[in-house]
Amino acid sequence: MSLLLAASYLFDNDHHMTGRLRLFTLLALAPLLASCTDEIGLTTAPGWRAEPIMEWDDALPDMLLLSGDEKQLFVSCETTANMLSPSLARIHLERKSRDILIYGLARADGLKMDSRGDLWLGEESEDGLVIRIFSPETLPPGQRLDRDQLISSHTDITPVLNAGRFSHEGLAFSKNGEFLYLADEWIEGCLYRMSLTSGKLEVLHKTKGWLHINTPIDARFKAEVLHGRLFKRIEDMETLPDGRILLAETGSKEYQGRIWILDGRGVSPQISVYLESPEIHHPDNLEWDSSRGWLWITDDHSPSNLWAYDGNKLRKIASHSGAEITGVESSRDGTIYLNLQHRFIGPDLTLKLMSQ
Repeated sequence: MSLLLAASYLFDNDHHMTGRLRLFTLLALAPLLASCTDEIGLTTAPGWRAEPIMEWDDALPDMLLLSGDEKQLFVSCETTANMLSPSLARIHLERKSRDILIYGLARADGLKMDSRGDLWLGEESEDGLVIRIFSPETLPPGQRLDRDQLISSHTDITPVLNAGRFSHEGLAFSKNGEFLYLADEWIEGCLYRMSLTSGKLEVLHKTKGWLHINTPIDARFKAEVLHGRLFKRIEDMETLPDGRILLAETGSKEYQGRIWILDGRGVSPQISVYLESPEIHHPDNLEWDSSRGWLWITDDHSPSNLWAYDGNKLRKIASHSGAEITGVESSRDGTIYLNLQHRFIGPDLTLKLMSQ
């Protein structure tokens, strides 16, 4: 019998219970009753409902990315580096099953797909790598990557050394496919871009534009020598339909985050504030929703909130006080996918969020 049914039975059948005792008992049971009536713990705005599609044990699901046909959902796993820890998973949405594609990375995080359909996966660690996965939809599960020896168990898994060694959480491709933009998720991190044809790595300077880094393995050190523009932890990036790129700077305890917009289409890159609101404390993951014309924003705060921004108005769509909302991803039919990571009660979850 659930706590809710038990309480109802108790109140309806115990004729000797006084009103004061009933009130005391109800107050004592209230926190437990609340947890039973909302199994997920996610509060949603009117007109929205959430449904779990996958549970996770010790995988720390973070970023999400749909395959081109939207039948598979890729999940980066923010686990520590060892050959038994999952780093990249694949959910088969129609079969409601999953497999672990790659083990061995250090806090796999940033996840984007290029125009060819290849996945690019970044490690959120101080000496993080960027990994390119060719044909991820058909990659056999159970692959390993040794990040120290830079060897993998499958030829379709390749470290991209020209992308530099730093904390790779934010990744984004230019609309024309010429560049991969990379952000160093560090309290004094810089913004980089790598040419997809030449492999040349550059760092953004505040006034001088893009400056060449000749030794990508030392990218963070070289960026400091070149006085690259500093940000306080860029967590994610998103390419808009017009080619401009959004940067989620999450900030710190003393510094509230904001979202920047980078216009690199001209000769000189232009960067300005896109969104700064007292309601969003630490913007984390970004997702452009083409079906609605909204920008989805997760807030790494307590409680953790999911916001939608239409260019004028902010809407709080979901909130959780006992987990971090991560990895928001939108489908063409308007379904939203997200993770609940570090759940206080129960396993981590991947959910789909739907408007009613």
